[in-house]
Order: sequence, then structure tokens, then C-alpha cells
Amino acid sequence: MTDEDGNTQMDAIFNSIRAQLKSPVVGYIAKEAPEGKLLEMWADKLKNSGLPRGDITHGISDILAFKDRMEIMNVRKAAYLSASTLKYCVVPKLVRIIDEEKRATHSSLSKMTEKAVLEGKGSGGKFDLRPGAISNDETLYYDSGSAIVCAVGSRYNCYCSNVARTFLIDPTSTQIRAYEVLCIAQEAAIAALEPGNKINAVYRAALAVVERDAPELVSNLTKSAGRGTGLEFEESGLRLDANNHKVLKEGMVFNVSLGFQNLQAETSNPKPGNFSLILADTVVVTSGRCEVATKLISKALEDVAYIFKGDEEEEECKIKALMNIKEALHSKATLRADKQEKREAQEELEREASYADTDKGDDDSVTFMLILHDLMSALESIKDNEEAVMAYMIHLAWQLRFARRLWLVELRHFTPLHNE
Repeated sequence: MTDEDGNTQMDAIFNSIRAQLKSPVVGYIAKEAPEGKLLEMWADKLKNSGLPRGDITHGISDILAFKDRMEIMNVRKAAYLSASTLKYCVVPKLVRIIDEEKRATHSSLSKMTEKAVLEGKGSGGKFDLRPGAISNDETLYYDSGSAIVCAVGSRYNCYCSNVARTFLIDPTSTQIRAYEVLCIAQEAAIAALEPGNKINAVYRAALAVVERDAPELVSNLTKSAGRGTGLEFEESGLRLDANNHKVLKEGMVFNVSLGFQNLQAETSNPKPGNFSLILADTVVVTSGRCEVATKLISKALEDVAYIFKGDEEEEECKIKALMNIKEALHSKATLRADKQEKREAQEELEREASYADTDKGDDDSVTFMLILHDLMSALESIKDNEEAVMAYMIHLAWQLRFARRLWLVELRHFTPLHNE
């Protein structure tokens, strides 16, 4: 016998539990609020059943913490989409708005990126570095000394990814120094994601950098370096803080998110005077060096600092000062810069500038050319790996669809790579 609301079936389940087990304990997720009438009824009946309950939140989290090969592939695809959206959609829009001195709200910028879920965007002295931050309706603030925090998140087959960058507008020396310290600290945290290490080693690695290079900023450092991610955007039990003693294992995935909150810049303007910085990347723990799945979007100082105001001589002085601070900090750090990565980043910047000069009037065409160039290069480099080729073909389809140019490319051209 059945009923429409499930009441009879639920009673039968509880009666069966009581009859079959001497000491029945029903597992439940304590902090998850039920959604919908059916789940609300189930939660109410469980609460009033008289059966002992046990919170299985951490047990489920431990099971979900380890991703198999297909799950990691889903994370990579989601991460590529997030990074591509930030690089090819959000950043060009921001630069254009600032360069042309247009007015735009944080929420309107979010709506421009319909292909991804923007986790948050803030400027003008009001910042929310929580992962669930929502873009507000305030106007984008981009005067000299401003910091624009922007994060993009997306899901692929239900698997989450996240990437966040902070863009500095005519930055002050205080902002430049704080940003460089943050970059080094986040890199230290990522480097500590090795199988066998305890999770608290990740946050302590970042904290050690700040204590060494900028001890005055320790109180402004976020209290964690991120969390585990996967089917849930934030996997409970995998918080990257100083108190987590769980052991890292291959196949775990983390949103490594580190920031400085409520910093003060040397300016008389109260809005840009108060600023925050954040960097976040989706990282996969592997048997060797961990994989940064969102590395497509650069976080190098020269790629996030924009100088719009002042004459040419003043701009040159700012750039020289920027690079001097950068070099001084890196000389103190134990992490060595990768020269090859710098060279490739510079070539990419020059290529983007070249594309922009040839077709400034057609944003979609520029975006399409950049996406196609990057993905064709990636396909050539992995042509002997069938699984990787298939993954990048899916990425290609996503990106070409995003640029509204899917009909310009025939995917059959990639068939020989698949058959090799």
C-alpha cells in the first residue's frame, strides 16, 4: 500500500530498522538542511523516531575525498572552464571598462559570464573573501590604488572548480609588496600538497612565508588556505588550516585559497585605502608534484597590475619600482622562479596584444583566436595521449561554443591524433 506523500513508506522503514537491529543507529548529515517537502518530512520523522542517530558527515567526506581517474578528469574540465572564463571573458571586460572609464556594477559583470558561476567580485574597499560571496550592485571602483577581487567557479558533471585573482589598478608600493608576499605564500602552500604530509603543513608553509617576508601582515592573513573540493564546493573535514591533522593522499583535490584582509594603503582616499587580496586555484594532489588545474590564468604581478594614469615617464618609474620590489622579494624567498614559464607568459602577452591590434572591433573574434591558438598548441603537445586528447577536444568544444564560433571548426581534423 502506498500514499502520495511517502508517509506510509517512511513509517515502514523505521519499523524495519527497529525489528532487524538490536542497537539501531541511523546515520544522518547533521548540518545539512533538508530541501523539499519529502526530505523535510523524513528529517522530522527521524528526529521523532526515538532511534539513536549518528552524524556521518565526516565519514562521507573521507570517502569522497579521494577521486578516481574519471573524477579528476571532471575536475580538470571544470577548472579549465573556470580559468578560461576568467582569462578570456572577465579580464578583457574589466580592462575595457577601466580603460574607457565606463560605469558598471559588480552584479552586471557577473551576468556577462553566463557560462560560469562567479563566486564573487568586489572593489572599492568592500571585500568579502568567503567562498560563497555574491556580487553586489555597487559600482565597480577602479581609481588609482584600487584592488578588484574576482573569482570564477564552475561545475562539470557535478564536480566543482574555483579560481580567484586580484587585479591592482595603479598599485601603490604597499599593495605591490603585499601581493608578491601573497603569491609566494600561496605557492608554498601548493608545494606542500604532497602525499604523506599532514594537512596543517599546507597552512603552516604559507604562514611561514608571511612571518619571514612580511611579519606585519600575519594578522591580516586568512585563517585557512582553502578546502577540499569535488562534488561539494567545500568538502567538510578538509579545511586547510593549522589544526587539521589528516594526512594528504594522492587523488585529493583542493581549492587553495589564501588572502590578506583589511590592509591599508598609503593614500588619503578612504575607499582604495582599505583593500584586500586573494588568490585561489584548483589543485590536484598527485604522486609527484601537485597539478594546478587552473594555471591557464596567470597570477604573476606583471599580469594583474595595470597602470592607466600618469605620463610615460611616471609609468616607467612605476614599472621599474614594481619590478624592483618583485625581484627583492624573490631573492629572499626559497622558491626559485621558473624562467621558462616567464618567457612563455611574455610570449602569450605579446600574442594577445598582436591579436587585439589586428581586430579591436570584434571581441568575439579576438577571443576565438586566442582560445583556438592555446588549445591547438595543447593538442599538439599531448597528441600521443588518447585520453588527454579527448579531454581537450571537449574543452575545445566548450570554448568555441562560448565564443559563438563552433561552426568555424571541423573537429574531424583532430581524428588522426585520436587514432595514433
